[in-house]
Amino acid sequence: MDTKINKLEEIDKTKNPFKVPENYFAQFNQEIMDRLPEKEIVVPEPVSMWDRAKPWVYLAAMFVGLYITINFLMKTPGNDNMTENQIASQQTLSGSYENTDNYWSTVQITEEEFYQYLEEQLVDDSYFDYMYHQYYLN
Repeated sequence: MDTKINKLEEIDKTKNPFKVPENYFAQFNQEIMDRLPEKEIVVPEPVSMWDRAKPWVYLAAMFVGLYITINFLMKTPGNDNMTENQIASQQTLSGSYENTDNYWSTVQITEEEFYQYLEEQLVDDSYFDYMYHQYYLN
């Protein structure tokens, strides 16, 4: 064990045992670049007009498909190519009112007829008696 310690003491501590070759760092980049393989320069291919427009065409096709699907699902059966006005006029002519949403817009009635109808309903359904607390016993 003494031999190892003696050898360490023999080393001159004022002198640095490690040396770097002269101009090593000045030429370092150039040496690394010389060792690398040659890189091929790839010319980018030009982008065609179709490749640029393709996402927009797909987006438009999606919205058209969505529109057609919604129209197909919302279509009432039996009235394929008729608008609401055509359906209302056909119902008025035929006298059948399957769609009650448009019924009151096509009825022609005077104010007097309307009040007469309400009065008949009140009397027939005994609401008149109920409102005025008049009950008739039979």
